[in-house]
Amino acid sequence: MAKAYNTRVRPRNFQVGDLVWRRSDVQGNLGKLDAKWEGPYQVAETIGNATYKLKSLDGKEIPRTWNASNWKRFYA
Repeated sequence: MAKAYNTRVRPRNFQVGDLVWRRSDVQGNLGKLDAKWEGPYQVAETIGNATYKLKSLDGKEIPRTWNASNWKRFYA
């Protein structure tokens, strides 16, 4: 079972300073035209293997830690 999972999983490595989109965590029915991603945010600190702290572009730190599986890279 783990072998099948490991063949499909994509490693997500981010560096401090990278810009990312964050999956919207609003609960409920968003509708198909509502925004699914928020940001961009900047990676502020690495906490664990795939756990990071984020900050907005104006420097305000976003509360709590975030897992990289809820992000996608922002290309400017």
